[in-house]
Amino acid sequence: MKGYFIQRGKTWTYRIDLPIDQKTGKRKQKSKGGFPTKKKAQEDCAIELAKIANGDYITDEQDITLDEYLKVWLTTYAKPNYKPTSLDTATFMIEARIIPALGQLKLSKITPIIIEQFYEKLHAAEYSSEYISNIHSLIRRTLRQAYKWDMMKYNVMEKVNTPKKRRKTMEFWNLEEWNHFLKVAHGHVHFIFYSLALRAGMRKAEVSGLRWSDIDFEKKTLTILQTVVKTRNALIFQDTAKTDNSQRVIEMDKYLIEELKERRKQVIAKKLEYGPSYKDHDLVFCYEDGGAVKPKRLTESMDVLTRKAGLKKIRVHDLRHTHASFLLWLGINPKVAAERMGMSIQMFNERYSHLLPTMQREAVDHIELALENYKKAEQK
Repeated sequence: MKGYFIQRGKTWTYRIDLPIDQKTGKRKQKSKGGFPTKKKAQEDCAIELAKIANGDYITDEQDITLDEYLKVWLTTYAKPNYKPTSLDTATFMIEARIIPALGQLKLSKITPIIIEQFYEKLHAAEYSSEYISNIHSLIRRTLRQAYKWDMMKYNVMEKVNTPKKRRKTMEFWNLEEWNHFLKVAHGHVHFIFYSLALRAGMRKAEVSGLRWSDIDFEKKTLTILQTVVKTRNALIFQDTAKTDNSQRVIEMDKYLIEELKERRKQVIAKKLEYGPSYKDHDLVFCYEDGGAVKPKRLTESMDVLTRKAGLKKIRVHDLRHTHASFLLWLGINPKVAAERMGMSIQMFNERYSHLLPTMQREAVDHIELALENYKKAEQK
């Protein structure tokens, strides 16, 4: 294979035959002009011929933008292989985060430094390390597939550093604060959600999916067997929880049992009121008509109740952090605490171990107070 050189006025142009298109079976040519000398045209032509010989040449038809490619990836690869919730999450991150920043780039122009600069911009915009890590995993999957489909000459993501985790300040309430919150929230339509999150350390999706059939009042336990997850278009019931650790049995204290029994009376009354129109999913936490509650409503009501209680603002997910901090404050073995939270011991320690010094100081203060009270009682 060689190039052909043509002089046009004062400049030179080269023309080369491209590889046969595997889809059409046709051969095309590429020409490039504007070179001041024949030697310059020959040098550039030699580079292109070397790419073709090494199998690294990508035609204009193959070199689509990342935007175009990701749309193909979603319909051709993700849709038949992903669960609805995973597909919805991937679609949102692609459309809302990746395409606006990188979508107009040609696949052949994407480099490791471009990807890592994108991560830095996400950090600067104060997205969480976990969220950025999820975006990194998604880009890695999509570009690895592009490489497998021969749309990229090498797997760019093999040279991209994994984003470093940058721990954000964890917010939670102490025992006095969360007890006060539950007092203020008592009687609210979302009360049982807040009680389950604070007293049992359950995730939002786990509380939303909890059924009466998952509760054993005699054994004083509840079992996580179902979650409810919101996609952009619907609420989806999932029979299996997020991970093996999530599928667990949680022991209940007497206060939570009393609150659940009170909640059951409310649900039974609404079932009778709505009759055949009641949406019976057997849910503990639901609307009056039995339908699953939209997560947005929880955030809104919690903000209102937090202001009413005069407490510092924390997120709905921080209710789990509050439960975890309480377990540490009580001196519960981290392995037991991790099992209760539905986490691996490694994840639990990574996420909450930084709280231990503070908790230990509080524990020592309580021990000193108890000893002082004991000594005072002896002196009487």
